[in-house]
Amino acid sequence: MQKEKVIVSVIVPTLNEEKLVARCINSIIHQTVPRENYEIILSDSSSTDGTVRVAKKLADKVVVCKRKGAGFGRNFGAKFAKGKYLAFADGDTVVSRTWIEGVIEGLDKGVACTGPVYALEKDSKRFFLAFFFWQGLTRLSVFVGHGLLPGHNMAVRKDIFNKLHGFLETNITNEDNDLSRRARKLGKIGYSEKMIVNTSTRRLKKISMIAYFLNGVKFFLFGKSMTWNDFRDDY
Repeated sequence: MQKEKVIVSVIVPTLNEEKLVARCINSIIHQTVPRENYEIILSDSSSTDGTVRVAKKLADKVVVCKRKGAGFGRNFGAKFAKGKYLAFADGDTVVSRTWIEGVIEGLDKGVACTGPVYALEKDSKRFFLAFFFWQGLTRLSVFVGHGLLPGHNMAVRKDIFNKLHGFLETNITNEDNDLSRRARKLGKIGYSEKMIVNTSTRRLKKISMIAYFLNGVKFFLFGKSMTWNDFRDDY
């Protein structure tokens, strides 16, 4: 492990995640790398539940912005980051104990990286198969040099992130795919088996899985995307 203090800044964007945010942050706290080598920044989009109250007990920094949107929330949190590497996990996502270890190894070699994604809830064969397909697609995209970076499991070198001016802040749900597309022009995107996450499917259950995947395809081919209003009732 490198000797400098904060190497990785983990940024967790939230909007009304009171029920799952403690589980998310606790998974980030319990890592294989020394705690002093990373910080946890929760960037909240003015939640109306107890998200901020819960997070203040666990995260190193809690910052609140008035504007909603995952892209804006991640960018806002990144402004407070000390680390040379930025890692992103959503507030309803649980990361593996080796997650930050994988982030450091991946960004020591490339400009960005991601890893395996599983469903947090284990109550649906449909989502099991969907995430199995998603993993295969992500692995293939990295192999062919078009790495896809899902927003709930991705990491980017801060110098590259700043050069790209971060995520798009418009009201689209493909802000992570957009950053992927721009980042791969500047260097290698990696895939680490240590960067395992389990992310909640509860909001995905409200929309058609076909529509969800077609949304990604439509953005890849035509640059068009669903909005967060299509995806969330509280946006």
